[in-house]
Amino acid sequence: MNKYKLTQGLLALALLAVPMISCTDSVMDDINVDKNHAQDVQAKFIVTDLITSTAFSTVGGDFSTYASVYIEQEAGIHNQLFNAETRNGEPSSTNTYNNVWSSTYTNLKNAKTVIAKCSGEGEEAGNQITLGIGQFFAAYNLAVLTDLFGDVPWTEACDMNISMQPKIDSQESIYNDIFKLIDDAISNFDGTDAMGAVGTNDLAYGGNGGKWKKAAYALKARLTMHLLNRASDKTASLNTVLDCISKSFESSSEELKFNFYDGVTNINPLFGFCFTRDALAASQSIVEKFVERNDPRGTRAFMDPDWVQREDPSEVNAAPNGKPEQVQFTYDTSIFYGSSLAPTMMLSYHELLFLKAEALCRLNKKDEAEPILKEAIQVAFNNMNRSIQATINCPDLLNYGGATAKADLTEEVAAEYFDKNVKPLFEANPLKETMIQKYLAFFGASGEAVEAYNDYRRLKAAGEDFITLKNKGKFPLRFIYGSGDATANNNIKEAVGDGQYVYSEPVWWAGGSR
Repeated sequence: MNKYKLTQGLLALALLAVPMISCTDSVMDDINVDKNHAQDVQAKFIVTDLITSTAFSTVGGDFSTYASVYIEQEAGIHNQLFNAETRNGEPSSTNTYNNVWSSTYTNLKNAKTVIAKCSGEGEEAGNQITLGIGQFFAAYNLAVLTDLFGDVPWTEACDMNISMQPKIDSQESIYNDIFKLIDDAISNFDGTDAMGAVGTNDLAYGGNGGKWKKAAYALKARLTMHLLNRASDKTASLNTVLDCISKSFESSSEELKFNFYDGVTNINPLFGFCFTRDALAASQSIVEKFVERNDPRGTRAFMDPDWVQREDPSEVNAAPNGKPEQVQFTYDTSIFYGSSLAPTMMLSYHELLFLKAEALCRLNKKDEAEPILKEAIQVAFNNMNRSIQATINCPDLLNYGGATAKADLTEEVAAEYFDKNVKPLFEANPLKETMIQKYLAFFGASGEAVEAYNDYRRLKAAGEDFITLKNKGKFPLRFIYGSGDATANNNIKEAVGDGQYVYSEPVWWAGGSR
């Protein structure tokens, strides 16, 4: 009897345990599943993040900040930027650019996701405008990566199902893929979105394929010029640049920019860095370049530590390039320190005009180049003026009394400057003056220092020593890979070595081999 009761009890417990075990397995299956965030979203929502992150991080972030120090538009005077200025570890350390290296690859992954969703057998196949935007930003972010780092992971990157240690692709092959992406985007921008149009999720052009097509041609013009030193037919390449420009922006209103900074919850990334770090100072090198040309921008582009604009550039307390003291709140700064409201330029109208002027100069069409250069300078003055006004209106500075400054770099001021100061120099050496003016135009809060860095390297590769730098230290010919991949990817680890290659090996389009 007792045995019977015991058996009966054990059977009952076993029967009770079955649903309990089943329930426990079900609970366990749900652990580590994030139910509060969507696991999959429409491509149009990815586009919003893609535009924002590309502008804020890839264009306006650390890449631009470090490039501005290397090309002496700014001087590094504290912590990492001081090390970069004095070439003490930072340019050859894999930690230096790791954050923005990673975020740019995230952009690339998101762009690939948009492309997959909107093409072939993707669930949003037929959304041609959205597909084109994905292709455009894949090309854009990939171009930034390879321009700065040379050979980088691409064909096996951003997909763990392909490889956890993606191979490094050559810059030459990457550029071939970039141009295909751009051409495919141009074709798709002639189409429509068949379902769930991107609309207002496109923060740049609101889903307007015609405007995106112009931006794609602008990007193609920029990148074609990058490859000029490698072109087998330079005349043909220069004519391609001009043809692309003829199909691109017709005014500043069409340029590709991120103009959503309110100075409070959303701020220009250069301002965010400067206001919290105070690691940059006015560069003696660029101050002297403004003085040499009696350039009116030199009377508006700098301010003292009390945020008072220096109207006499000879009074600017600038940091000596390559040998500053590591001190804060002592040197003067560029006025863009406070430009919390200034937009970030992904592709500006003035860049396009400078490219056109350069191409015409190289084709010995000086008379055609001159009015284009004049317009480029006028547009660039307007862009700097907008950034100065952004400093005047900066909410954070206004909380402490505000900056004392004038924003009066008008088109008329620019025209007079061109006629009196630039034109004689242009007559003497059209190409040199065009490139110097482009260098000066890219100084500011717009995130254009990377392109100035690219220009400097391709000019040096061609033996065109137009832009004189004062830092006697070694010049970084490229950026070093991010530490995350240098640790986890043996292909990157092997390529990094001791990091000193950044001073000796130019990227492929600048004459190097990787």
